[in-house]
Amino acid sequence: MSNSAHPVGITGATHASPDYLAAAAEAELLHRLHGQYFVADEQHDPLLDERRLLVEFCAESILKDATRLAEALRIAGAGNGAARPIVVRAPAHITLAEPWHRHLTYLRHTGGPADASPEGPARHRPAPLTVRPADPDTDEAAIARWLVKALVDGSAGHGVAADPATADAVARDIIEAPDRVSFVATQGDGPAIGHLTLLGQAHDPVTGRDYIDLVDVLVEGDAGPRRAGTAALTATAIAHARNARLPLIGNVIHPAPHLAAGHGDRVVASLVADGWEVDHVFWRRPADPDDA
Repeated sequence: MSNSAHPVGITGATHASPDYLAAAAEAELLHRLHGQYFVADEQHDPLLDERRLLVEFCAESILKDATRLAEALRIAGAGNGAARPIVVRAPAHITLAEPWHRHLTYLRHTGGPADASPEGPARHRPAPLTVRPADPDTDEAAIARWLVKALVDGSAGHGVAADPATADAVARDIIEAPDRVSFVATQGDGPAIGHLTLLGQAHDPVTGRDYIDLVDVLVEGDAGPRRAGTAALTATAIAHARNARLPLIGNVIHPAPHLAAGHGDRVVASLVADGWEVDHVFWRRPADPDDA
């Protein structure tokens, strides 16, 4: 799982909070179609270096009707000027037809095979693998490098080579966030082989819910230690969220279909089998149909 700049929801976001709708109306981003609301604005993605239309909230009756959705996009300005990508947030049970494809899937941990015991993640840690809180003096450089790798790899999945300076800046923003919490996995007395980074005070303005944002889990090395380290770090995240009494949310980036069709769906299916539940999905319609 990895971080995204998009907001996250906890209950599928079938309804938006009154405060969110009021703020959208004040900003003149709230639109109404056939008595139903949607919120849309232009957004710049620094890693993909693209401007796109983001429909951050949309009533289900519009999402379920392709004609109404097309009308809503026209109202939001999708037909004005040069063609641009469009990203739409939808509840888990809504599927948009081609040329739409899944861009990001947000999942909430609900318990299951990867669930954490009251003792935390120890039962997932074969000796000599250990998980400990990250040391700002000795681990921060490695954590920054791993975050940059996750950001660059995510952009590559969409066919874009992220600017290294931009990826560095985004990673630095994460590291410097006041609610950032990181753990590292180590083997014996060696250096860290992987990390878990969380944001402990994340907030979804659309639903008005607070949550723990699982920004990134990444473990390097051979397959065995990598699997064990990933399991141990994930269990640590689950225990941390449970202690905070907040939902744990992470996301899966779906590579562009013409680059790796179905890869993101397989990752999501694996997570669902391991105690996660799809919360909501960001769907993307490319500016160029050939990229769909």
